[in-house]
Amino acid sequence: MGSQDAAFDFRNSSITNGVQGLECPQARYTELAEKRVEYVDGVTNLFRWEDITRINRHPAVLGQGGSGVTLGSARPLIPNDIDGPIHARWRALLDPMFAPKVVARWEQSFRDLAGELLDRFPAAEKIELNSAYCTPLPSRMFLNILGAPQDDLAFFLEFKDGVLRPEGKTAEEVVSNSNKAGAKLNAYFATMLAQRRAEPEPRDDLIGALMSAELDGEPLTEEQITDILYVMMLAGLDTVTATLTLIFSWLARHPDVRARIVADPSLIPGAVEDIMRFETPVPAVNRHPQEDIDLGDGLIVRKGETLHCLVAAANVDAAAFPDPLTVDIERPRRTHIAYASGTHRCLGSHLARLELRVAVEELLRRHPDFELDAGDPPRYHNVVIRMATRLPVTFPARNGAQA
Repeated sequence: MGSQDAAFDFRNSSITNGVQGLECPQARYTELAEKRVEYVDGVTNLFRWEDITRINRHPAVLGQGGSGVTLGSARPLIPNDIDGPIHARWRALLDPMFAPKVVARWEQSFRDLAGELLDRFPAAEKIELNSAYCTPLPSRMFLNILGAPQDDLAFFLEFKDGVLRPEGKTAEEVVSNSNKAGAKLNAYFATMLAQRRAEPEPRDDLIGALMSAELDGEPLTEEQITDILYVMMLAGLDTVTATLTLIFSWLARHPDVRARIVADPSLIPGAVEDIMRFETPVPAVNRHPQEDIDLGDGLIVRKGETLHCLVAAANVDAAAFPDPLTVDIERPRRTHIAYASGTHRCLGSHLARLELRVAVEELLRRHPDFELDAGDPPRYHNVVIRMATRLPVTFPARNGAQA
């Protein structure tokens, strides 16, 4: 399809920036899925579930690292920017750290933390739900799992916002500010790891596990550990937070569905899955074919192209999901790709599912009746990560007592 821009940065996509700030961009994404493909911004944009799923699973396709865009990092991030046999070896090392049985051990402490935060909610008063619950809950839990100091949470949040939502009036300024944020985190972990190495025994946390781990019989280097932690920080401190803001915003706008799952909490996992499909917190990813790939019906993507895969469009593709603009909490299972798919499927998907389920269960158990503040509507950011950056809600009076 012609010459392509190998350095395309999806943060500057005119398509995703075109829906920036919208509360409900899904109708636009569905229209794109009907179009299937479009050549914009010097790259090939794919919109359909079947095409993107095939690309994600194809052995001759590289992931994000194929473009050299590493979200502010000076080096390829592990495992996101690594492909081929070495990617498989990294996943064999890292996947067991987030296996379902491992993740299940963290459920009660996560539930306790949710209760602690919710106990602070005053009845019948306005709450900004992002800062009061959606951000601190997964962030504090993840720092516990990782073994990073809780006192440094503000620094970590500043890092992830600086990388994912950098300020700047030009594309160059955006990249420069993102790189500055990434450099600060690299310096932080260089100091932390040196301090941890000086301790007599490794701690029982993820950082300790990485410091004790080996790849191909060799201990991980400080740079390798840092490049893994960089990815984990972005995912652990932002993606679950973003998804929670979208889930609660959607539930506030659909009290009938919320009443159903309050009455029957067994419906919560299905509700979380289809809201996540509909909302798709990570709207797009880049992929890089290393050979020509025939996607059928005359669509051939060429070796060396940059493919901008609009996951948000694929997840509301009418060819894959009947009535895609309706959230169906009992939708017959059809795999959405909000956690990606294929080789680069989300490393922490089992942890994310646990956190989302428990966070929704606990909020609905204690505060089942919440509403969007009519005088202070949510504010959305839809580039790189879709989320409600501000989510003011109110709770009806409960005769002075909390539910």
